[in-house]
Amino acid sequence: MNGSDMTTEPPTLTVTGLRKTFHLPRTSGRGAVHAVAGVDLMIGRGEIVGLVGESGSGKTTVAHCVLRLLEPDAGAIALDGTDVTHLSRRKLTPLRPKMHMVFQDPYSSLNPRMKVADIVAAPLRAQRRERPMSRRKINAEMDEMLAQVGLSPQLRGSFPHELSGGQRQRVGLARSLIARPLLLVADEPTSALDVSVQAAILNQLADLQRDLGFSCLFISHNLAVVHYLCDRIAVMRRGVIVEAGPRDQVFRSPSHPYTRELLSATDVSP
Repeated sequence: MNGSDMTTEPPTLTVTGLRKTFHLPRTSGRGAVHAVAGVDLMIGRGEIVGLVGESGSGKTTVAHCVLRLLEPDAGAIALDGTDVTHLSRRKLTPLRPKMHMVFQDPYSSLNPRMKVADIVAAPLRAQRRERPMSRRKINAEMDEMLAQVGLSPQLRGSFPHELSGGQRQRVGLARSLIARPLLLVADEPTSALDVSVQAAILNQLADLQRDLGFSCLFISHNLAVVHYLCDRIAVMRRGVIVEAGPRDQVFRSPSHPYTRELLSATDVSP
């Protein structure tokens, strides 16, 4: 096959010129907050990209805009080559299984009235119209997904309050991955957990990404975590990305003063 016959798959995610401003009440005295002020970001197939920066830098706003949980003010968002920036809710619905999110707090992100089995199976039930599936098949996939995230099938009938923090976050992972998304957005997924549990969840996430092949936008303020998990790093400050590149390059030769400031407070060897 010659070069002209070869096809190249599009990146999983391409973000161009993303902007989002929040207009505050006049009583706040601030007027408007430019949370995201022109962000460009690309995540290739099977790649984990870390988005790092201090609290308030705009990381979570980027994540919410990417998933269309927030409407961007300007810019373009393409998922698997499809522009999703201005798709209506109806047209976006069939694409929802391709992108899922793991939230920071594993307790508040789970419905306390739902059992583990129902929480994890919910994405499959939600897409029955586009992907018909029997109850038996849904249950089988749910059991398989629980095993993949390291949870016993015996927990299917448990409620979130009956689980540990680490178990709840594994449930969140299972729910986000059961539909086999192309893109997983993980927003500080270990920051609410005990240090001893964080490592186990990170190892689990790395194993799942290797086995399932999804791309991941991993948001964190912890450079040690990002160094362990990510292929590339984008450093965000005050709504813009000030530096981006391969992990080792950013850690060995940071070009921006803010990146150097973050690294100086982190005990990580390149």
